[in-house]
Amino acid sequence: MSQISKENTEYQIYIGYKDSHSFEEDVSIDELRDMVAQFFRRKEMDFSMYTAKGGYLYADGTFDTEDSLCINIIGSSDMDIIRFAKNLSMFMNQECSLVIKELVKSDFC
Repeated sequence: MSQISKENTEYQIYIGYKDSHSFEEDVSIDELRDMVAQFFRRKEMDFSMYTAKGGYLYADGTFDTEDSLCINIIGSSDMDIIRFAKNLSMFMNQECSLVIKELVKSDFC
């Protein structure tokens, strides 16, 4: 079996579940995961998701911990990912989402 190695760009998006005003989870974890999966399915983009516990310092000085959805995407354009992250933040009523961009070597075995 041969391996195909290439350099790709990996994007990681971290988005919290709590509404930034009410501090409540208005959208369930399953609903958000399903919506994100459908988006990437339509775009035929490689992705993976997992949940994590994170903390965030709001602009008003409030610090809170919450569950977060972590989305990994391989090999898409900057503009598509940034636009998606901004739209996701607006939908979830978050102050922001975190986007990390890294150059990675990928091997599909």
